[in-house]
Amino acid sequence: MKRGYVYTFLFMVAITAVLVFALAAAYEGFKPAITANKDLQEQRAVLYALNLDQNLSDEQVVQEYDSKVAPQPLNGLEEVNGLPILAHVEDGQPLAYAVPFEGSALWGSLRGYLGVTADLDQLTGLVFTYQNETPGLGGRIDEEWYKSQFRGLPIQEGGTIRYGGQPGYTLDAVTGATQTSQAVLRTLNKALENTVFAGEVE
Repeated sequence: MKRGYVYTFLFMVAITAVLVFALAAAYEGFKPAITANKDLQEQRAVLYALNLDQNLSDEQVVQEYDSKVAPQPLNGLEEVNGLPILAHVEDGQPLAYAVPFEGSALWGSLRGYLGVTADLDQLTGLVFTYQNETPGLGGRIDEEWYKSQFRGLPIQEGGTIRYGGQPGYTLDAVTGATQTSQAVLRTLNKALENTVFAGEVE
């Protein structure tokens, strides 16, 4: 005798419940590792922006971050977009700041850290913690050749970062990704104006 639709339905419900439970259990089991990996990626990003990540192992990243990085106000600001402003601190003195930034690009958001020296006269690094631009085009902003251009880039209050040859530097956009390249500069210049050179908050 053929089994009816009720049996089939109950069988599918039981299988679904077992699979959902298994996935939930797996997620809970891996949750500490997922959180640890996310924290490690964030720490590595901060160290890169501060020019402290020189091909460090995961263990070295944690040690370097814990020993040299701490929250540090900049121009009276303690955080940006809900994230703390961090600094490379030695002997109680900040040597550089990692400023969180967020902006819009062609296909989505840009998030990351902009590193600046303590005297606010040059960048120490640029890193993206999130970007959703087209791979091979706008996504090339995450390539080393592009990001490394910003290391040592001179900055000043009232000035803006621009592509092309400038006194003291040459900055290249990503070929074929004009809108994404311009979005990066809009985001960085906004971070400079609103945070790095914001002035003391009343």
